[in-house]
Amino acid sequence: MALSGSTSSEQSYIVRQGKLRWEVDPLSYNDETVEAFYNYQSSSGTANPPVDIVKEPAASQMFIYEGPVGSSLVFLHGSSQAESGGTAFFKLSGLSRSKGEWAVRDDTMGFDDDFEKWEGGNAKVKWEWSAGHTDGGAFWGVGDSSSTIKVTPKTLRGVDAWRFLSGEPSNTRGFELADQKPVSIRPADGKRQVKRANIKIMPGTNPNEFDPYAKDRILVAIRSPPKNADASEWVTPSDVDPGNFSVNFGSRSYLAGGNGASPQKYFRKDGTLFLEYKTKTANFTLDSADGFLVGKTGSYTWFRGSDTVQPGGFNNAETDVPLVVTDLNANPEGGDKANLAKEYVEFKNDGQTALDLTGHTVVDTEGWEFHLPDGFTLQAGEKFRLHTGDGQWDENDLYWDVTHPVWDNDGDTITVTDESGTTVLRHRYPAQ
Repeated sequence: MALSGSTSSEQSYIVRQGKLRWEVDPLSYNDETVEAFYNYQSSSGTANPPVDIVKEPAASQMFIYEGPVGSSLVFLHGSSQAESGGTAFFKLSGLSRSKGEWAVRDDTMGFDDDFEKWEGGNAKVKWEWSAGHTDGGAFWGVGDSSSTIKVTPKTLRGVDAWRFLSGEPSNTRGFELADQKPVSIRPADGKRQVKRANIKIMPGTNPNEFDPYAKDRILVAIRSPPKNADASEWVTPSDVDPGNFSVNFGSRSYLAGGNGASPQKYFRKDGTLFLEYKTKTANFTLDSADGFLVGKTGSYTWFRGSDTVQPGGFNNAETDVPLVVTDLNANPEGGDKANLAKEYVEFKNDGQTALDLTGHTVVDTEGWEFHLPDGFTLQAGEKFRLHTGDGQWDENDLYWDVTHPVWDNDGDTITVTDESGTTVLRHRYPAQ
């Protein structure tokens, strides 16, 4: 078990896809140049970064890399673990030929699949890779606060996920992008900011099942930030003013295309802001896994929140987070009310790399929440127990410190969400 620090970069960037926005931090590593970090090995035809930043083999990834002599926009497709190849054909604009250059070209220039001629200030790049290989490149010379880079995917074939990475190489976060929608990237320049919103779709229900084509309405709640959260990173319900600033709701692909449902009405109760949307106008389909709420609180401040959904009752939420429940004691001997510290859930990192659980929340069906502390990292193969009652914290035991049982003896659902509200684990246990 270890506590993980955050990136030391002072420059952040705003990544925008339609109405969706993310504030991302550049990757950097030991003051290495982008060429050294990317570490293309011509003998094997793959990139070989010093740390594993590939979360899924059949993925296309972008990130900003901050080196000792400037910043670069990096593309990395495929993996040495990928079982099949793929194609990524992008159109790029906003890359300055006078201020920058391709510092890394994954394939050698003898190949005709990469780096077509610049046309009118734009570039077209077609990357192709085979099973067990990578392709990509790094354009050095980005970060000018007056410029916006635009990346438009023309073809993504053999790619299961398209993501923008943020943070430290050893603990990156990947923001999932919608296929076939352009993405813009620009420095936050000290003014622009994207905050998080603690939202609950269909409050009081679990799971969030609905008919996406029915003439019904969906209620979305903006709640207070999680306990012990950094207030500067979150909006409060009182920050959001639907009467003066738009608050759009819908599926990822719908919002990524610049669309979104507008609230039919809204009201406030007990410090929570409730917004009501027409189900059909949110444009969910049967394969949607997440619902997003986005909006603006001022000239340079936006917010984004998400929660899982199950249109038509289908559970389409998938996660590559290897967190699993390995033990549960919902009804300890002698009664759970009298032995709250002995009521616990045990979690394990079933993956091969460390798992940063900063900002993750454990919640039961009734909505009782436990927020994992900042920097809480679970090493590969390690376990920890979350006890309901109070006790002395250590690296393997955390204590909720509540005065009543949390986990129902006759069955409950253990849910873990990440800091953006996306479900990374849902474990149901039946009646005993």
